[in-house]
Amino acid sequence: MNETNYGKGITARNLRAFLELWPLVAVGIEDTKKTINDCDDRLFDKEDEEFSWCYFYEIPTKDFTVLLCTGLLQFVSLEQILDWFKQMSDCPGNIGALPGIWNQVHEHFEARPNPTKDDIESLRPSLPEISAAFIAVQYSLWCVLYHGCFLNELIKRIRNGDNKALTDAIKIDASIIGCPTVVGKISRATRLQDVKFFAKLKSAISGKKEKVKQANFQKMRLVFEVLYESGALRLTDKQLYQLFVEELKLYTANSKGGGSEKALRKFADTYMKKNATT
Repeated sequence: MNETNYGKGITARNLRAFLELWPLVAVGIEDTKKTINDCDDRLFDKEDEEFSWCYFYEIPTKDFTVLLCTGLLQFVSLEQILDWFKQMSDCPGNIGALPGIWNQVHEHFEARPNPTKDDIESLRPSLPEISAAFIAVQYSLWCVLYHGCFLNELIKRIRNGDNKALTDAIKIDASIIGCPTVVGKISRATRLQDVKFFAKLKSAISGKKEKVKQANFQKMRLVFEVLYESGALRLTDKQLYQLFVEELKLYTANSKGGGSEKALRKFADTYMKKNATT
C-alpha cells in the first residue's frame, strides 16, 4: 500500500522519525548552551561576554541557516557539510535523512579531541557570534513549538504591524526587545505615551508559557511547520484526520476528552498559515 505524501515526499513515517529525533536535537542544543555558560570565563574575553543574539531574528530564516553553516566551518569541513546536505537532498521529503545525519553529526563531535588552549585562542574572536547563533537557534525552535513558526517570522509580523506577534515573541525570548524592529515599536509607544502598549509589554515579559505547553500540540505545531517549509499547499480534512489522528496519534477526535474535527481544522488553519485549506 502506497504511503500518503503530505508534502514533497513527506510521509507519516518520515514525520514519526523526525518527532522521535526532535527531543535529542533539543537536548543537544541545550547541552551546548549549558557548556557555553559553564565555560564563560574561559571562552570569552571580558569585553565579549555580554554578547547578544537578537539581531539574528531580523534576518530571514534561510539567511540565518547560511550563517549557521558558515559558523560550523570552524569545526566541520566544507566537504562534510555538503555531504550532509546531499544526503538530505537525495532523500524524498528531505527529513527522512535527518536521523542518520544527526547520528553522524554526534559521532563527528564525539570523535573530536578536547580543544587545547591554543585551539580556544584561535577560535576566541568568533566564539561570541557562534555562541549567539546557538542560543538564537534554541529560542527559534521553542517558538516553533509554541507558535508554529520561527522567531524570525514573528519579527517579520511585528514589522508589519502585528502587536500580538510582539507579545508572543517576548514570551519566547525577552531579548527581542533589542531588535531594531521592536525598538521602533517601543519608541513610537513612548512618543505617543501608549499606556496600554506598555501594560501588555510588561505582562508579556513576566508572563508564563505553561498554557501552550501541551506536548502533543507542540508536536503538531512542529509538524505543520515542517509541512509548510516543504511547500505543502493543501491538507484536506480527510488528510488532517488521517495524519494526526490515525497515523501520528497526536490528536484524539470524537471521543471523551478529545477534540472535534472542526477544532483540528481550525488548529491547522492557524498554524499552517494560509496553506491549510479544505
